[in-house]
Amino acid sequence: MSEENKMMEASPSKALRLLNNVVSAGKVPMLLGGVGVGKSAIVNEFAQVLAGDRKIVETIRPKKDEFGSLDFRASLYETIELGGLPFIVNGEQKRAFLGNLPVSGEGLLFIDEFAQATADMQKLLGQLVHERRLGEYVMPEGWHIVMAGNRASDRSGANKMLAHMTNRLALINFKHDVNDWLVWGSQAGVHSSILGFINFMPKLLWKFDAKDSNPQPSPRAWSRLSDIMKAMPESDKDLMPFHAQSNVGIEAGLEFMNFINLSQDIPNLADIVDGKKVDVPETMGLQYATAVALVSAIQDADEKLKPSYFDNSLKWIDTFPSKEFAVFFMRAVVGVCPELKNTSTYSVFISENDKVLI
Repeated sequence: MSEENKMMEASPSKALRLLNNVVSAGKVPMLLGGVGVGKSAIVNEFAQVLAGDRKIVETIRPKKDEFGSLDFRASLYETIELGGLPFIVNGEQKRAFLGNLPVSGEGLLFIDEFAQATADMQKLLGQLVHERRLGEYVMPEGWHIVMAGNRASDRSGANKMLAHMTNRLALINFKHDVNDWLVWGSQAGVHSSILGFINFMPKLLWKFDAKDSNPQPSPRAWSRLSDIMKAMPESDKDLMPFHAQSNVGIEAGLEFMNFINLSQDIPNLADIVDGKKVDVPETMGLQYATAVALVSAIQDADEKLKPSYFDNSLKWIDTFPSKEFAVFFMRAVVGVCPELKNTSTYSVFISENDKVLI
């Protein structure tokens, strides 16, 4: 077993803190993890932490009230594109850089797919990481570097990292974590149906087979499907089975559609949000589907009605056999309606469930 596989693995929440520790010390971290586990999402979240109140912009020259964010895919570039094009001036060789590296201000340079890059590109990036310069180019002091890539053991086309590079980086072995992803998803606005489904079938958050070239479920794939679902007009709902399978694969797509179709059998939502007595569905799948539907109902409700709908829905869900439904519901509903955190319903729930991550 290789050394990288013997390392401890960090969940997304821990990886975010580890990134902060390493960068605060002036060093360069590298996230190592499987295909689609959410490395880019963590780096984007970290960029927001560094930016604070500043606006994040994709530019090599961010202004004082901006924070630059550049995504450099190492596997897509040739060394000459990074090292600059040579030319002669008065008998002296100089290099013209292509404008893909920061020149001023503050920001984060994210070097992704490092392990898929050629050995020559890895050496060139090694100089940038170690010396913060490439020939005549010098990286501005206000810019930080974070790297990411797949491990050779992930069978994703990654090359073995050069030994001198691993010695210059703080390696962070990254793994997907269902609970962390659900918390992130509720805050990032991932479609409530997907959050409910992953709560119901957590094993389908991520499955990867290097020998299978068909779509497979991953945090990245579920996030992409969520964006499609939120942008899709009601008239195109019949296309959902196609979108599901083309993004997360046949198995996960079929299971997800079965979950979606449960909504036809959910209890009367109007009675639940009005506080009327409603029997709890017998199956766990239908319980999750109803919780998802209640989140959508509260999100679409008039602002004046949201607090009472929220309170009545939580009281009803609290009668479910398992507490996990109330936790899911709370995460999902405050994710789409953060103003509900100011209600007494939310405060009481937090005080009674202080060990539950919301």
